[in-house]
Amino acid sequence: MTTARKLLATIGMATLLVACTDAAKAPAEAAMKAAETAMGDLKGEVLKLAPAEVKAAQDAFAGAKALIAKEDYKGALAAAGEIPAKVKAALAAAAAKKDALLKTFNEAIGSLPNMASAIKSRLDILSQAKKLPAGLDKAGLDKAKEGLAGLEAGIAKATDQFKGGAMDEAIAQAQALKAKGTEIMKSIGLSQ
Repeated sequence: MTTARKLLATIGMATLLVACTDAAKAPAEAAMKAAETAMGDLKGEVLKLAPAEVKAAQDAFAGAKALIAKEDYKGALAAAGEIPAKVKAALAAAAAKKDALLKTFNEAIGSLPNMASAIKSRLDILSQAKKLPAGLDKAGLDKAKEGLAGLEAGIAKATDQFKGGAMDEAIAQAQALKAKGTEIMKSIGLSQ
């Protein structure tokens, strides 16, 4: 009988240990599910605009998963609790960067429609003129008209690029278009 009592005592202790472990396991698993839900927000533009912050959240999530696998439920609970804040930081960083890019894009492209309008108006006047000003011939006028068409198409393309998520490329194109517009204006006698 003493062997049976020792066996029952050992089983009782094991049951008690499992019960203690299970008490921390449920909250840790719930925290991991919440963290996983929060991680679902880290996609699309956020990945592109805030890569360092996204990586920090992903690393924290991977660390919490590793702690769950090691059955360190208290550690996993603490690690998983930090993940929503890291996700929030990534979302905030992405929003701030997008706002900065939007401001830069608007500054780059803002004057282009007015520039195109001024060029078009000047080209209309020059096309009806009997004599072109000194330094401008028919070939130069045709080249300016082609440049205007390219400028207008470029404005539409840059705007579409920006809306499509290629923000850096759209900004670079808008800045190049501004230089091209300035060149066209000088070629037809408009100064800016």
